[in-house]
Amino acid sequence: MGLPARIALPILTVFALVFLGVMAYLLRVGFGTTGAAFGPGLTVAQQGDADLRATPAPIATPGPGTFTVPQTGTGPVAAAAGTLPGQQTGGGTPAGPPAPVMAAVSELRGRIARNPKDVAALEVLGNLELAAQKFEEADRLYARALVLDPHNFDVRLHDAEALHGSGRDRAALAQIDRVLRERPGFPDALDDRRVVLHALRK
Repeated sequence: MGLPARIALPILTVFALVFLGVMAYLLRVGFGTTGAAFGPGLTVAQQGDADLRATPAPIATPGPGTFTVPQTGTGPVAAAAGTLPGQQTGGGTPAGPPAPVMAAVSELRGRIARNPKDVAALEVLGNLELAAQKFEEADRLYARALVLDPHNFDVRLHDAEALHGSGRDRAALAQIDRVLRERPGFPDALDDRRVVLHALRK
C-alpha cells in the first residue's frame, strides 16, 4: 500500500535534492578544482588555458603532399600573416614554434643566403611554407628550385599542391601533366591530378 501524497512528496523531494547535491560534488571534483577523480596530481582543467604538453616530433620530408610540421601549445588559433605553424597557440598566449622547426628554418634560410642555388634547401623551406598554408611563398620557393632543376618531380608536385592551395588549379594541372609526360604512370602525379580535376569540375 502506497504512502499518502502529503508524505511521499516531501520524501521524494529530499531524496532528489540529496542525489543532485552528490552528483554536483562529483562533477566538481572530476572536472573542476582538484582533479582527484582522475588520479593523483593530474589536473584536467585549470583556470585559463589548459595545461597540455606534447613531445615535438622530428622533422621529416616524406613524399609529396604528406609533409607535416610538429605543433606545440594549448590549441590552434588563427595565426597572423607571416607566421609558421605553432607560432600562435590557444588562449591568445604566443608560444614560438618548436625549437627543431625554428632551428631548421634558420639553417635553411642561411643556406639559401649563402648559396641561392641550393635546390634541397629551397625545397624543404618550401615544404615548411606549404605546411603553414602560405601557398604563394611556397610556390615562389618551388619556382626557384625548378629553374635550377626542372626535372625534379617531387618539387614540381609540391608546387602543384601549392598552386592548388592558392586556387590556381589550371597551373597546378599543367605542373602535374608535365611530370606525367616525363614519367607516365607516376602514382603521386596521378593521385594529385585526380584531386585537381575534381576541383576544376566543381
